Amino acid sequence: MMKTPGTQTIETERLVLRRFVIEDAENMYRNWASDPEVTKYLTWPAHSSAEITAMILNEWIKQYEQSDFFNWAIEYKENREVIGTISVVKLYENIQAADIGYCLGRAY
Repeated sequence: MMKTPGTQTIETERLVLRRFVIEDAENMYRNWASDPEVTKYLTWPAHSSAEITAMILNEWIKQYEQSDFFNWAIEYKENREVIGTISVVKLYENIQAADIGYCLGRAY
């Protein structure tokens, strides 16, 4: 069985990949979740309100308790805004591999 650490913080020169917090709802909604062009090929449709975004974030935040849940907020250091997300869509334990999905706000 594959040992998985769950969503851990990763920092680069320009970005912080970290767990979502509920305070990210407004940035997430404004920067990409409400944009039908960004969400066109995702597994979920564009959000019609920031309240829907907050509901989804609450679900994701609960899942961080699971060591096999990987869902990072992409925070842009320059303005400290969440500009996108990266997540493990499917984990293949038998071959120790994963399918990764991501999306970024069009401005980024």
